[in-house]
Amino acid sequence: METKAKIKKKIVRIVITLAGILLLKGCFSWSHRFSDVYFHRWYSSISMVFRQLTGIVPFSVGDVIYTAWIVSALFFLLKLCYKLIRMEWLNAGLLTLRGIHTLLSLYLAFLVLWGFNYDRNSLLRDTGIITGPYNTQQLYQLSDTLLRLTNAEKQRLGDTLGITPADNRQPLFDKAATAYRIAAERWPAFRYKSPCVKKALFGEWLNYPGVTGYLNPFTLEAQVNTTVPAVLQPIITCHEIAHQLGYAPEEDANFVGYLAATSMEDSHFRYAANFDMFLYSVRQLAVRDTSLAKNIWRQALPGVKADYKNIITFYEKYTGKVDDYSTLLYDQYLKANKQTKGIRSYSEVTGWLIAWFKIR
Repeated sequence: METKAKIKKKIVRIVITLAGILLLKGCFSWSHRFSDVYFHRWYSSISMVFRQLTGIVPFSVGDVIYTAWIVSALFFLLKLCYKLIRMEWLNAGLLTLRGIHTLLSLYLAFLVLWGFNYDRNSLLRDTGIITGPYNTQQLYQLSDTLLRLTNAEKQRLGDTLGITPADNRQPLFDKAATAYRIAAERWPAFRYKSPCVKKALFGEWLNYPGVTGYLNPFTLEAQVNTTVPAVLQPIITCHEIAHQLGYAPEEDANFVGYLAATSMEDSHFRYAANFDMFLYSVRQLAVRDTSLAKNIWRQALPGVKADYKNIITFYEKYTGKVDDYSTLLYDQYLKANKQTKGIRSYSEVTGWLIAWFKIR
């Protein structure tokens, strides 16, 4: 009888949690004022508080939490299997309900702390840039422009033949915060207070699924995989900070990260940003017209090609089933959060870039 009573209580809690999720989703769908309060008051305030708290700790609090959850999930599954083997159906049912309630509670926390940012659509208002459809010729011109900027920054770095080394004159994360401070002078919405960017604790392992960085939606820490080639790290850092500011869609975070990285006179950051955006644009171009994409690539400096080859070589040793499955899962995650193009959303930054270079 005691187990049955616990089951009833757990069902009630599940219903209450589910009702809370549906109520919040309904508020976002029905009230623009509610969503505006979330984006510009609640999230901006809570994210800064979280950055202040987690910033005290030198390592990634989120990675430690994830590790604890994985261990707990394994123990949970073992315990559930044990109950099923012993045919303790009521106890197994209660355990299953506890698992369901835990997952729903985590999903509710995800929505409240971060997830509703996927409904955010304020980049137009924040930057004043109007984007729209574009044709192959515009994509070609964008690729050409970005390559010219990439070549120019490569020349300023002083080595047009070899790969780009890391810049150890100033900590990477500090420079990224400086980039946002400068960018905020033109775009106040990019103001980044209480910086909190950390190295991912499991950087080497993250290379197998191809993760270069991520935002922890429960601690709101920005994580950067610092084991990837140095040429990518400045734009990865700026991308993750954009997520911290509430720009959840990947194409938006890419564009905001690009604007920030190119706002200051630092060739490592400007080269990384233009190089990364060039790769997005030329890949998009190759889908539409392979010959035009090849023509663009012929104009790249040997050092630019060397950086690209270095990235390909770096990931070759990590490519496998883990990468395939993680890409599929992340693609579905993005689609579930209203990014209909899934993993291809990253490349949609080209629309913003075309609009940007029209008014630049």
